[in-house]
Amino acid sequence: MQLLYTAWVWIFGLLVTPVFGSLAILTSWVPPRGRTYRFWARWWSRTLVWGAGLDVVVETSDAARSVPGAIFMANHTSAADIVVLFIALARDVRFVAKKQLFYIPFLGWSMWLAGFIPVDRENKEKAREAFDEIGRRLRNGVSILVFPEGTRSRNGRLGPFKKAGFLLAMRTGLPIVPVGIAGARAVLGADGVLIRRERITVRVGDPVSPDGYDFARRGEYVERVRAEIARLGDSAE
Repeated sequence: MQLLYTAWVWIFGLLVTPVFGSLAILTSWVPPRGRTYRFWARWWSRTLVWGAGLDVVVETSDAARSVPGAIFMANHTSAADIVVLFIALARDVRFVAKKQLFYIPFLGWSMWLAGFIPVDRENKEKAREAFDEIGRRLRNGVSILVFPEGTRSRNGRLGPFKKAGFLLAMRTGLPIVPVGIAGARAVLGADGVLIRRERITVRVGDPVSPDGYDFARRGEYVERVRAEIARLGDSAE
């Protein structure tokens, strides 16, 4: 039964992704850039969740719901994280993603047209350019989402955090909103293909301001946010 269920979900995803990707591409010219993409991305995610029969629970704090602009940071254990984050973050947020995702037909093309930000981790100069571009977008009122671990966790535990997102918060003065995801790895493991019908819970916590943290204390800021993401993820289990 699990093999049949897995085959159904993958086939369903391969069918609906080009549809929503094409709609996002065809309407990408509608200003402001990225707003229509968010609309189609949320419906793509909801359709996938519906087709897979998954139970997705979202809990968002009042402070996170009302923050005007922020850097959202989430743990990352599964490809399913991206799907549920489109549902959980009901606002205009740009994802920071590795450049390889932008080569995926329909999905990657629409991400590029929507103004999502590719990062080339193997090219330091390109990474610096992306860092500057992200800072410019943040100052212009665009919120972003990053996975501070830089890649998916292979064992489900939080790995070391990269400091770039925290430096952006201190440079722009925008808060970091911690997000904890639980259950996604049980649905689809980091290296797996089999899909299981499990509950995924996303908890969006209170914003953590960079006020009081300078470059010398950036490690304390990292640990504070990391502890909150871990708590939110554990509480969601």
